Amino acid sequence: MKNFRQTCLRVDLDAIVHNYHTIQKKAGENVRVAPVLKADAYGLGVREIIKVLPGLESVCVASVEEGVELRRLNSKIEIIILSGLCQPALKTVQKYRLTPVVFEPTIIPTLLKIQGILNIYLKIDTGMNRIGINSQRKKIIQRLRGAENIRIKGIFSHFSSANDGDNQEMAQQLQRIKRLVGCQEISIANSAATLVFPESHCAMVRPGLALFGVTPLLERDEDLFPAVRLTSRVIQVKKIKEGESVGYSRTFRSDGKMRIAVVAIGYADGLSTRMSNRGFFLIKGQRAPVVGRVSMDMTTVDVTSIPDVAVGDRVVIIGRSGGEEIFAEDVACWSEKSNYEILCNLGTRVKRKYKKDRP
Repeated sequence: MKNFRQTCLRVDLDAIVHNYHTIQKKAGENVRVAPVLKADAYGLGVREIIKVLPGLESVCVASVEEGVELRRLNSKIEIIILSGLCQPALKTVQKYRLTPVVFEPTIIPTLLKIQGILNIYLKIDTGMNRIGINSQRKKIIQRLRGAENIRIKGIFSHFSSANDGDNQEMAQQLQRIKRLVGCQEISIANSAATLVFPESHCAMVRPGLALFGVTPLLERDEDLFPAVRLTSRVIQVKKIKEGESVGYSRTFRSDGKMRIAVVAIGYADGLSTRMSNRGFFLIKGQRAPVVGRVSMDMTTVDVTSIPDVAVGDRVVIIGRSGGEEIFAEDVACWSEKSNYEILCNLGTRVKRKYKKDRP
């Protein structure tokens, strides 16, 4: 159906390819890059993105269900299941040639009894205290390496503070896993560690957010190209008088005559209500402050200082307009959310469009 509402997320596939090559260069020679494309590639559309990544060997997803969907799109690549597996999923894992990350010791006796060869990655908890084996590590590694039907393809872990730039904690976690196995087996680096902590690159890096040109760090990495542009349109413009309020609960009140533009995007589309009375949209290359509460389907902005704003004008929520640009990182700051949430929370009624200029 035609997108009458015209609220749209444009995904620049060329930018994603550029970022993939940039990450490969940062990772270094002989380091495998396994992009994390879980949650439908962070909501951007794994079906389209998987087609354009060149020379892809391995991809990470969250669940067996995501792995099955991806296998139907690509019959050749290694598909790594980050969230492990349960006993009922074993037959599906084998049928679709998925490679699970094993982190729960109680599943190991079952794995040792399965028919055929099963490739796995073993996950060690080095300080995240989420998933991962945190006791009898050496014994478990030796046991699985001695099994005729199990092939350990590598040893995973996960940094707890890479996004915060905590180099001391990262160094300690890396040292813990290096005590167990050699560097050529380790995969621990996420996007942040790939960008700023080269010692952690080891055998494989697992970038997610950086692939889409959004940095997980406090400062943007200028080598990454933004791959997303979120836009909508003005659906009404009105004048209000001094002292009049805007939106639910009258959280904004005018201190003079104003012009208000109503934009067709709201929290049902993934916009945070914490952007109420803070943050900006771009209209005609100028910043328009958000005023009043973000509602389910609409957000109001102040266009008093922007001349000739009219119904139908394009509004940029993430992206460039004229000489101004709003990054996903900016929206995350105004929303008091992580950069990851800004992409993953975009609703299904935001139409996805894909741009690819080069063949």
